[in-house]
Amino acid sequence: MGNKESPARKNEQSEELQNSATAHSDDNGAIAAAASLPKAVPSADIDKVASIKSKKMKGKKIIYSLNVTLSCTEDGSKRERELGLTWVPETIAELQDEVQDQFNIPVFDQKLTFGPTTLSSKESIQSYSLRSGDSITVEYTTEADVAVMLETVTFLQKTLTFLESVEPQLHLFPISPELQTLLQTEIDVTQLDAFRNAYHSAKSPKRQIADALLYIKAGGLNLLQRLHSAILRIPLKLMPLHVQLLEFGMCQMMWTLSSHTETEAAVLKELKLDNIVQSLFRVTLLPNATISPPRNPYTEPLGDIQLEVTNNLIITSTGCLSCVLEYESPNIQIDLASNPKFLEQIEGALQSLPASFRHSYLLAMSLLAALAYNLDTHRYLCKPHVIQSIIRTWKNADPTPENNATRGESIYLKYLAALQISMLCASRHSFTTQYLQINELMEQFLSEADANEIHTHEVELGYVLNKYIPYLRVAYMPYHAKKTVQACCSDPRYRNLQMMCIETHVLFFQVILIGERERKRMVDQGLMDYVVCLPSVLPAGSRAQKRAKDLVAMLGKEMHLQPPSLNTMARAKLAATHFGLDRVLKAPVQELLSEVY
Repeated sequence: MGNKESPARKNEQSEELQNSATAHSDDNGAIAAAASLPKAVPSADIDKVASIKSKKMKGKKIIYSLNVTLSCTEDGSKRERELGLTWVPETIAELQDEVQDQFNIPVFDQKLTFGPTTLSSKESIQSYSLRSGDSITVEYTTEADVAVMLETVTFLQKTLTFLESVEPQLHLFPISPELQTLLQTEIDVTQLDAFRNAYHSAKSPKRQIADALLYIKAGGLNLLQRLHSAILRIPLKLMPLHVQLLEFGMCQMMWTLSSHTETEAAVLKELKLDNIVQSLFRVTLLPNATISPPRNPYTEPLGDIQLEVTNNLIITSTGCLSCVLEYESPNIQIDLASNPKFLEQIEGALQSLPASFRHSYLLAMSLLAALAYNLDTHRYLCKPHVIQSIIRTWKNADPTPENNATRGESIYLKYLAALQISMLCASRHSFTTQYLQINELMEQFLSEADANEIHTHEVELGYVLNKYIPYLRVAYMPYHAKKTVQACCSDPRYRNLQMMCIETHVLFFQVILIGERERKRMVDQGLMDYVVCLPSVLPAGSRAQKRAKDLVAMLGKEMHLQPPSLNTMARAKLAATHFGLDRVLKAPVQELLSEVY
């Protein structure tokens, strides 16, 4: 479900670990370095960066300079700056590197023009007759924290080289005091926190994306995978806590990098999914039991801290997987859904004792939902034991003194459970023995559900849902077709459940389309017209239709809606009554009509 990583929550988790490390630093020197992690500070803007660069070059002779107009396309601002060099560049690519270095504008986001000419990075300075003293324009979207991103890449390379050199010693017990000291010195986990602080203090989502892309293009994601592989070769029971903190921080970084659709292609190319799954499997999660990390002689006096580190490792690996599963890569979804051990681990997260796993419920539920986007996974997800895990989690979602859940966490967990069950109810795979339980839970949830309240909690928890087709698919579940499981059941309560599934996914669009960003994305993806058509295709007088009318009325107040075309209206009607959305989006209208009439 896209970015499920709340910046506030991630900062809170890291600070809790830092405070714990401080309190116990006398007991175990391996975590002393974690006690001084820096607080989040605002990223430097162009003026500050230019001032710093100017001071650094003071006393050095500038032999080549250009007058630069920095034109930001995001806010329309323009600034005049001098690009001063102590050497003469030969190519436009070298010039772009200096713009990135001096003004914090990533190379991939630069458009350089000299007069009416756009400068190509493949060309030389001489080919454009660009001389010292000339003026150029740099168009860009946003700055990035160049220094922090590149320093993090350097840190990963240095740490990888170090770990590979000492790895054989880490498999021995006990490791020498000298090596323990060396681990503290060489593995500076504060650099990962600097990355996280820079990312989460970014002034806009576009700047966060710029940071992520800059880091990936600088080779950071590739290094992250190689370092993660090296760490996974060390058994958890022999891993000093300082190295455990590193693994947790790396999974947190991968969660961040995989949470943007703009980074999808790069993440799919570089990410080693098996590594994330192995981090998730570091500790077996058992129903009705607290998390239990293996006994570790290096953290024996610090059991509570290791518990927290291991807990957060599993949470961050789950969050990363839930983002990756939203990508357009069906094989990943099927591979994981067909893995019994993987499903058992997720069921364990859903049923573990809430005092020790309060946040993982939401992530485990969202991970199952991301799996369900692919209809071919439903034959695995519709098994009774999986459905029963969802039902049990749903029933136990209310806040209690034992689970420490907030009202927002409780409401949002029920919402995710309802969306998950609705997706599976739209499947051809039946789980009729549990329909009555589901029917009761759905009825109670929908009678109380308020879109504005759910949206508020969604924002507070940091959840952003990036895929819309799977939810629109259920909203257009054919309620007249005889191929659906519910339409084949004689009990009218099953028919009622089908309509509640449709209503739940209309509610989904009531929730997400409160956000301006989501409305724009729906329009860009060509799906908004199908949302507008919902009131006209749902059964008259139904609760689902009423929600759809309220939704369209809200959209009319927030944006200028154009009436859908006759072609779209015809497709929408055929989707809701006969074929479902997937086929209607692909087949010609005439072909569909010929099958109906």
